[in-house]
Amino acid sequence: MKLIPLTNRPRQSLQIPMEDKTTLTLDLRYLPAVEQWSLSIKHQNFTLNSYRVHNSFNMLHHYSLLIPFGIQISVSDGGEPFLLEDFSSGRVQFFILNSAEVNFISAYYASGEDLDG
Repeated sequence: MKLIPLTNRPRQSLQIPMEDKTTLTLDLRYLPAVEQWSLSIKHQNFTLNSYRVHNSFNMLHHYSLLIPFGIQISVSDGGEPFLLEDFSSGRVQFFILNSAEVNFISAYYASGEDLDG
């Protein structure tokens, strides 16, 4: 897992170098009217626009056959990201998962077991 440091800016664009030497483009946007973060992703031929950021072991699980990475959102209190300062305060952490980590999490999704324990 690779922790991606985010700020409290309402619009953020990042270029993330991936293990396979490609680049992942992330665009995050805070939507104050609905108190949520939105994410757009571009990686090679894959594009995902305006996806709600939510607490998840891999919020891109449904796309795991299309992309070799995932995104884990970890919220310290078990809730959802809803404040502008959630990432900068450390309440919410944003991780990029590699393909081995995605496969591990997918196996747990398929088994029906609880990752927490």
